[in-house]
Amino acid sequence: LSSSHGDGLDPDAAYRRIRAELDGSDTTTATVTGSWATAVAAAQVALAHQLTGAARTMLEEARQHAVDREQFGRPVATFQALRHKLAEAFVQIEGAAAAADVWDEGADPLIAALAKSLAGQAARTTATNSQQVLAGIGFTTDHSFHRWLKRSLVVDQLFGSAATLPAVIGKDLIHRGEAPRLVEL
Repeated sequence: LSSSHGDGLDPDAAYRRIRAELDGSDTTTATVTGSWATAVAAAQVALAHQLTGAARTMLEEARQHAVDREQFGRPVATFQALRHKLAEAFVQIEGAAAAADVWDEGADPLIAALAKSLAGQAARTTATNSQQVLAGIGFTTDHSFHRWLKRSLVVDQLFGSAATLPAVIGKDLIHRGEAPRLVEL
């Protein structure tokens, strides 16, 4: 077994490349409970939480920049257009987080797919809007925004993306003929 640093998305992160050589003589049988759909749903919810966390960080960095940066003698946070962009991102993040919080083990896997889709969209919207608020500094490696952007783009692709999951969810809903309840009233 050997380990080495990898040149992943972020060279400063503790990514590792692990290589193992197994001869197959020492095998064990694992007993697995649950289903593949439940495992995928759990992964989707975990990734949805990662995406909303990354989106919250991008939003906070953009908000802080807007408060600190001055243009025309006043903080850019006072410009209504920037406030709208930050508000739009905030609303999407909170909606995605609420959807992810609804799912628990044993719940409908479709809810997990919805949470993942919403979180991916929230992260993309937040990245776009934050980039506009950050302006030129957001394109540099001097600011940490690039790390959260790259991580969000990669995590969104795992177990279905914001671009692909809506079609999967739609097909499932058509096949079922009904939508699951998110909350019992």
